[in-house]
Amino acid sequence: MRFSVIIVNYHSWPLTLACVASLRATGREDVEIVVVDNDAEEVPDLPPDVRLIRSGENLGLTRAWNRTIPETAGELIVLLNPDTVVEEDFFGRVETFFDAEAPAGVAGPRILDADGELQLSARKEISLLSGLLGRTSLLTRLFPKSPLVKNQFPALGELRRPTRVDWVSGACMVVRRETLGGISPLDERFFLYFEDADLCRRAREAGWRVFYLPEVEVLHQTGGSSRSKPRAIWLLHKSAFLYHRKHGPHGPLNLYSAAVFLGLAARALVKLAASEKDRVLKPS
Repeated sequence: MRFSVIIVNYHSWPLTLACVASLRATGREDVEIVVVDNDAEEVPDLPPDVRLIRSGENLGLTRAWNRTIPETAGELIVLLNPDTVVEEDFFGRVETFFDAEAPAGVAGPRILDADGELQLSARKEISLLSGLLGRTSLLTRLFPKSPLVKNQFPALGELRRPTRVDWVSGACMVVRRETLGGISPLDERFFLYFEDADLCRRAREAGWRVFYLPEVEVLHQTGGSSRSKPRAIWLLHKSAFLYHRKHGPHGPLNLYSAAVFLGLAARALVKLAASEKDRVLKPS
């Protein structure tokens, strides 16, 4: 088996079914599709060639991956969000890349949102600068062509060939089984968010390379599989702090970690306030 695709579903069956349909439309026969169901809703009819694993609870992403990956057989494992749609040539282009780039352990495609806008799915390693120039920060939105912003987000460049980066989005990551064999189990403390950054960092530390593939496109309906926006905001900032505690400098007496914690807490409160304002103003 060449490819194993793992989709973790949570309250997103319409999106999951559309994702599965796009995978089957590629026509590849050497692809196994596994849907991990993390909720208790009634399961719709799935195509006979799609394997369903029911968790019985919401395991989060990383626990679901850890339980499922050993049950698959593909040489290349595609970790795919349910709110994504792949193009017909997805597997062919990915296969060509990995066949030609032996040191590549992880790769991610060019990701577009539902309106065709580019998502900043390839990143430099997290730092104080990246904290200021977040993917949705005001500075990034105001100065997308700034050299500093382009340095943090390689996807903004006019790239035509596979490019080495530090990490790629977990919305769609392709990982060699051999790579996962050397870094598994994945860190289950990352329930949601930053599991992609942690996986890519561990792959790099094990000697593998991470690549961004601008010639491979995937559509991603951002947040389509996240039902509770306040909870998503909380999990994002919690995972960001966990990533810092695991990989970042703590400073004397943990002063740097304290500053990071306060900064993330303040940012989360602002995001939660904006979310609540949008909810109140949204017409019923």
